[in-house]
Amino acid sequence: MVRTILYSGVLSAMLTGVAAMPARAEAPAANDALAEITVTAEKQTQNLQKTAAQVTAIPADILIDAGITDLRQAQMVVPSVRFQAEGNNTQVFVRGVGANLDFPNVEPNVAFNFAGIYLPREATSAAFFDVQQLEVLPGSQGTLYGRSAIGGTINLTPAKPGFNNDGQTVLEVGNHSSVHVTTTQNIKASDTVAVRAAVDYAYNTGYEETGAFSKDDISLRLSTLINPNDRLSIYLWAQGAEKRGFTENLVNKGSSPINGSYCEMCYFYGNVWNDTRTGPYAAPFGATDAQRNHYKTDTIGGQIDYKFDNMMLSYIPSYLYLDARPQYWLSAILSTNTAHYNQLTQELRLASTGDGPFKWLGGLYYYNSRNSGSEFLFLNQPFSFYQTNVDGDRLQGYSAFSQLTYSITDTLRITGGGRGSSTQRTAHGFEVVALGGRPYDFDKTYNHFDWKVGLEKDLTPKVMVYGVVQTGFQTGTFNALPNTATYSNEVKPEELKSYTVGIKSRWLDDRLQINDEIYYYDFHNLIIQSYDISAPYNSIFNGNKVAIKGTQLDILTKVFTDDQANVNIAYSHARNVDVVDTGGVSYDGLATAYAPDWVIETGYTHNTPIGAATLRAHIDWRFESKWWADYVHNKGTEQAPSNKGDASLTYDADWWSAGLWIKNMTNKAVIAATAAAGIPGPATAYLEDPRTFGARFSVKY
Repeated sequence: MVRTILYSGVLSAMLTGVAAMPARAEAPAANDALAEITVTAEKQTQNLQKTAAQVTAIPADILIDAGITDLRQAQMVVPSVRFQAEGNNTQVFVRGVGANLDFPNVEPNVAFNFAGIYLPREATSAAFFDVQQLEVLPGSQGTLYGRSAIGGTINLTPAKPGFNNDGQTVLEVGNHSSVHVTTTQNIKASDTVAVRAAVDYAYNTGYEETGAFSKDDISLRLSTLINPNDRLSIYLWAQGAEKRGFTENLVNKGSSPINGSYCEMCYFYGNVWNDTRTGPYAAPFGATDAQRNHYKTDTIGGQIDYKFDNMMLSYIPSYLYLDARPQYWLSAILSTNTAHYNQLTQELRLASTGDGPFKWLGGLYYYNSRNSGSEFLFLNQPFSFYQTNVDGDRLQGYSAFSQLTYSITDTLRITGGGRGSSTQRTAHGFEVVALGGRPYDFDKTYNHFDWKVGLEKDLTPKVMVYGVVQTGFQTGTFNALPNTATYSNEVKPEELKSYTVGIKSRWLDDRLQINDEIYYYDFHNLIIQSYDISAPYNSIFNGNKVAIKGTQLDILTKVFTDDQANVNIAYSHARNVDVVDTGGVSYDGLATAYAPDWVIETGYTHNTPIGAATLRAHIDWRFESKWWADYVHNKGTEQAPSNKGDASLTYDADWWSAGLWIKNMTNKAVIAATAAAGIPGPATAYLEDPRTFGARFSVKY
């Protein structure tokens, strides 16, 4: 199933604070059909409705309309996902597949790629700005992506320089004293060289009572596009981001504010975002306050393309540096969870571009990622201690991949692909002091082959059915403990095989789009951990088997000449089949973490022409059934069924626009990353944003 939300009358205005986008296209005629969109999720440009994969493609104008300024906010317009806030990290779950551990020795199960470059988990929380398109591809993607793509991939494409001198500035103000400004500027240096600069700044005084959960963040991107001839294209960019606000504190969940007894849906205060601990809740280890964030990341990358006859050779290099040292209150406990990265990646790819029965690509990939980090508790007490400590963790991998699609007839196509990889993991550090503080090390090489087989059939020019079987692989890891004669610190690698069948269709002269996909995931060796803050160490282990089955129905329609609506209904049944912890306790039959059975999204847009301008009203609504934040279903980790809605009203007058917006209209409190911890607990939780509202003004020049 593919979800494409394309609205008539593309706006250049910033609706809810997203960065400036490329100039809008001319408004289509009232009777125009739904527009077509191209995607690059499978590393070749193709029509989204002709892609045999569950791609959610959100173009720039829809990101603007939805007010998406980071990955977490994209959750409102992407079906069957959870993008979890966890300090400077973002936990990503797609159809119940994800990783809720933020330790340096555990990788995410859904890959995040920016401009074709893999970014680690801690880099995904930086702001979206000057974006061209967001694509989400669920299911195991081991053949084309390999690393961390066992549950899918997220691809974010930035806007490239234009051969003009156009610019745009967006100013937004709102409650919590928020200010958001974005400026972009193209410079045509010559007929063959273009430069683009984009700056984004966001500020607010914090969503929590102490002033925590605030922003004072700045991001900058410089890029250049060099086209010396018709065959060669050189795209180079550099980006930096720094967060200087106050990190979000976790609030206590699961205790009655009256008598302290267990109450699953209870928080301390009527205002759930109240992170203070006064009166009977006074922290015994110091007063809760706002802690300054320390976060900086710098990345350079590019893509060099050379066109041969019927082929394209592409080289995509990158280097990333990241340093994150936040402090925050985990209920009554002052804590930190640090991360430090140096990462180098290289990809060389050759792909077909001409017509004919064969469509193919092949490539080589290399990466070298070095990181370290630790979780430290009770920072302001003499008995502070590590819960985990990784002094060094290096992943070095080599792989070769290919994919071929052959058109047997004009309406029948078959696809096959494979990826061979070799990854070495080496690590060292010291175990927690409570267990003796002994040194440990780890050295393991993982060799693996992923594969893909698919079949697609055009029933009519507007109706396609398909079926795909493919695999994914996640490198194994280790416990931060030394090996002994009776204990191995190795944690086995994960493997997932996905089976999907789907249909993509358009009807009523392309005014109605109905797509559906049914899937089954066979997931082995899920890397999980039962987190208990009172334990000196929480072991990471493998759950033998998890089964995930579901379906996703997406409907998009142009209701009237000035109206457009979408409905997305996703059902995902993710359950433990054979999961036994290190103590021998079985959790078979329980839902996996952050996996609601039902996610339903709706959206509606109405455009009112006013002379040469347009007044647009838009609303998005999302419903989730209940879910739990861990595989154990610990007390305090349940999220009740929730509804959230966003709306905006925008006046677009060609070279300028103005509008009003509101997010989380009902002020619904929804937990994000949550674990069994805290005083008194039984859990502590990050929270999604409260109600926010404001106005914005944008101008193009």
